[in-house]
Amino acid sequence: MANSTDLKRKAAELQSNHRAAKRTKFADARTILSQPPDQALNKNGDLDTAAFVKAREFEINAMEKGMQGSKKALTTRAFQEVPRNMRRRTASHNVKKVPKRLQMRAIRE
Repeated sequence: MANSTDLKRKAAELQSNHRAAKRTKFADARTILSQPPDQALNKNGDLDTAAFVKAREFEINAMEKGMQGSKKALTTRAFQEVPRNMRRRTASHNVKKVPKRLQMRAIRE
């Protein structure tokens, strides 16, 4: 009896770790890095144009990279791509209910 509860706990821990990893993956795909503007200032408080332009260039590159990353982040699940007349409630839980062309994607999800 104790053995089966240990297995359930381990399975729950693995599932929660998987969920946390997936959550961070999607959060990272939707965040854009930036630099604080005070790095472009000299000791006198004057604006260093070269550093300012470099910082803005970094932000633009980070924004473009973030846009590419968010495209790759899945916005729909595999079972949602099935035509409406073929959808089954169990497809969200059972991979074998999804058409073969989407089964590998459903397994990864």
